[in-house]
Amino acid sequence: MKKKLKTLWLAPNLNHYKARFLNHLANESDVDLTILSGTGRNQMGDLELIQDWGFQHVKVNVPKKTFGNSKIVKEQLATIFNQFDWVLIPAEKKNLLLFLFALKLRKKNTSVRLFSYNHPTLKSKNGKITILDKLITKFYYKKLDRVIFYTESSCKWAVKSNLIKQQKAFWANNTVDNTEIDKYYSYQLPPENKPKILFIGRLIASKRIEDLIIYYNQLKLNMSNLTLDIIGDGPENELVRDIVISDKSITWHGAIVDEAKIAPIMKESSLVFVPGHSGLSINHAFAYGRPYITIEGPSHAPEISYIQQGLNGYVLKNNLEFNINIFKKILTDNNVLKKLCNKAKLDGEYLSVQRWSNQFIESLKDA
Repeated sequence: MKKKLKTLWLAPNLNHYKARFLNHLANESDVDLTILSGTGRNQMGDLELIQDWGFQHVKVNVPKKTFGNSKIVKEQLATIFNQFDWVLIPAEKKNLLLFLFALKLRKKNTSVRLFSYNHPTLKSKNGKITILDKLITKFYYKKLDRVIFYTESSCKWAVKSNLIKQQKAFWANNTVDNTEIDKYYSYQLPPENKPKILFIGRLIASKRIEDLIIYYNQLKLNMSNLTLDIIGDGPENELVRDIVISDKSITWHGAIVDEAKIAPIMKESSLVFVPGHSGLSINHAFAYGRPYITIEGPSHAPEISYIQQGLNGYVLKNNLEFNINIFKKILTDNNVLKKLCNKAKLDGEYLSVQRWSNQFIESLKDA
């Protein structure tokens, strides 16, 4: 019988996106997966799915912000460390002490290897990359046995920037669980002459909720039949509560992670617009065959590279008047919208969770 890759994945925050795609990895015949997770981010709009998973789940009562410094986490890790072939430590500044602890454990258990799945480099506030960020990134990459990046472009950039040696660098396209979506949705174009914008994501400052409302109000001046749906919750929800009261064309659904409930909302939407930080919401939109629009900014995740300008979405510059004209063209010309939707759907199929699982497993196998 083929030996499985016994893998431990440390997840300070096991949100619904992560749990679903890790479940696919756990169900692969090549992997025996265990998750050591914390309690996530308090009051930040996260929802955790509770169900029977294909992976073993060890949960500790430690929030994300203190996970990397927690004595409880270290004790739990020390207890089970030698049971695995691979141990994933998220390469983040807040996990540096935990990583140093894991290096000591690896020294005692030489058969265990450490890896990470992450962005190409650490960042500070507002997306700034400082000298310290680069130094800590290089330290992680020097000490890790293998690094898997979220996208191919991230991997190539890290190697080209001399942050990591080629032989250690791999990639697996970060994604969402398209099989869960397929249970409740079959691809179709948006309803004609019923323009609808959808925002999906946590209601936090980096998502630029105020800009969402500004753009929507500007578009409404010339498009009286335009509507807006908002899926998500978080500390910025007061902005949404206030606007929903005054504008009945806006519907706030709160936080939803169940694709059975998301599917009918996506089906009626023309496009997904998140002005600020964008990551897996891009994959989510594409899985439904909906173009994704965002605005340039320093905080975007590597998934931003999936957006092909004018083909499956837009990364717009900070020019309100110019951008409004882009929106108008998409929302009023069915042929333009159709092309964007069809390309988004095609790219969503390429970014499948099945492909991700295969890429990930290949990244951990020895040559």
